[in-house]
Amino acid sequence: MVIDEILAHNEQFVQQKTLPIIGHAPRKHMAVVTCMDCRLVTMFEQALGLERGDVLELRTAGATISRPEREGAASDLIRSLAGGIYLLGVREVAVIGHTQCGLSHANPIALIASMQALGVDPDKLMQEEGVGDAQGLVNWLGAFNDVHVNVREVVNVIRNSPFLPKIPVHGLVIDIETGKLEMVDRG
Repeated sequence: MVIDEILAHNEQFVQQKTLPIIGHAPRKHMAVVTCMDCRLVTMFEQALGLERGDVLELRTAGATISRPEREGAASDLIRSLAGGIYLLGVREVAVIGHTQCGLSHANPIALIASMQALGVDPDKLMQEEGVGDAQGLVNWLGAFNDVHVNVREVVNVIRNSPFLPKIPVHGLVIDIETGKLEMVDRG
C-alpha cells in the first residue's frame, strides 16, 4: 500500500532532517486558495516563490466554492479564511485557479458511473442534497466551464462574505504546464 511507502519515507526523513521551529502565522500575511490537483504539488510553491511558513495554503477541488455553498457565503473555505484572518493575521487573499482543471467540463455520466462502480448511490445523494439531476450533482461538486470566470466568482464570494472583513482579494490563473501566472482580478 502507498501508506506504507509514506511511513517508510517519513522514518528516513525524521532521522535525516531537523526542521526549524517556525510560527503558525504566515510571514507574508497572505492566504492562497488553490486547487487540490496533484500536478500543483511542489510546482505551485516554486512558481510563486513560496517557502514553508510564508502563506496559508487552502486547497479545494477546483479552487472553488460549489454553487450551493456560494449562497450566504458560509462554506468551509470561508470558515477557514475567517480563522486565518482573525487568528493568524492574514491581510490579503489570492485565489489561484489553473488551466486544465479536472472540474472544468466535468462529465455527469462519468461521475455517476464512477460513483456506482464504487458503491455509492448517486440518486440517493441527489435526493439528499436536493440537486435534482446529474447536472445538479456535477454543480454540487463545484464543476465549472471557464477557470477565469470561476476565479472571478470565487473572488466575489470572498469579497462579499458577511463573515470576512474588507481586505484585498486577488484572482489569478496558473498555467499547469509552464507555471506562468495570469492576473484575472487585482484586489
